[in-house]
Amino acid sequence: MCIEVPHLRYAVAAADHSSFRRAASALNITQPTLSKRIRELEDKLGVLLFERSTGGAGLTPIGEEFVVSARRVLAELEAMEIRAKAGKRGDAGRLEIGFYTSLSIGALRDTLLTFVKQHPDVEVNVVEDARAALIAQLDRGAIDIVVVLGEPAYTDYAHMSLWSERIMVAFPKDHLLAVRDFVYWTDLKNERFLMSRRDPDPEIQDVLINKLTSPGDRPLIKPVNANRENILSVVGGDRGITLICESSTGNIVPGVVYREVRDGNGPTRVGYVAYWRRNNDNPALKQFRSLLQAHPAVPPADSGSLA
Repeated sequence: MCIEVPHLRYAVAAADHSSFRRAASALNITQPTLSKRIRELEDKLGVLLFERSTGGAGLTPIGEEFVVSARRVLAELEAMEIRAKAGKRGDAGRLEIGFYTSLSIGALRDTLLTFVKQHPDVEVNVVEDARAALIAQLDRGAIDIVVVLGEPAYTDYAHMSLWSERIMVAFPKDHLLAVRDFVYWTDLKNERFLMSRRDPDPEIQDVLINKLTSPGDRPLIKPVNANRENILSVVGGDRGITLICESSTGNIVPGVVYREVRDGNGPTRVGYVAYWRRNNDNPALKQFRSLLQAHPAVPPADSGSLA
């Protein structure tokens, strides 16, 4: 026995209108066609669903139970169709986003919040991990897109250059330099830097070494196996200073203040880049990439990088 969707639609319409004629008119088909299909349905089921009369058509007790089930099936089919179309547009589904910087403020946080607001039916999962681990997950398809510091480097993936952020220094609030609106790198040459072994600190540390290393002189760096929040807490305890990306300044830590670090050319900035697999056809990823590209902080796209 094979009951087709039109069988259900015709039965529900006939029940709603209590008339084959009026139901056929509402469905824009002929009455003989509707009568034939309902008779086919009754033959398949081996039961009588409608009592016919010159005044119309009324449901039998079995017919009433059948129409309740038919309405439920048709509603679920409609919901399935809506979900499928939404998934194709990128308005539903799942999106995995990898990162290792702060989401306290900044362009990535802005983009995530905008995406979630515009696509409430997309399940968004953010994965915070080290760069190497994120790229490995991207490679095996566990993550849709990765946002990291630096210049484009992974040529096996499509990429997009994103915004840049200022490097900031975190001081204890009673530090002598904390009274300034900004500091120069040369002001920091005698400081003790607490830098995490975890991303993104190794990349920021490279900038620090480049700025303050001179013949016979290197900055004093204390490697710490802790996350940036715990390091900031130590800074508040006057154990040293640290460098962070601008997006981390949304973390309000008692006893800690943030100041911009400059050289002769102005603020020191670090760039971000997004990577994704070229064969990833997730519609939600396409929507998220569009939001990334549209963010005011993102420079015009290099069309060759978006392949």
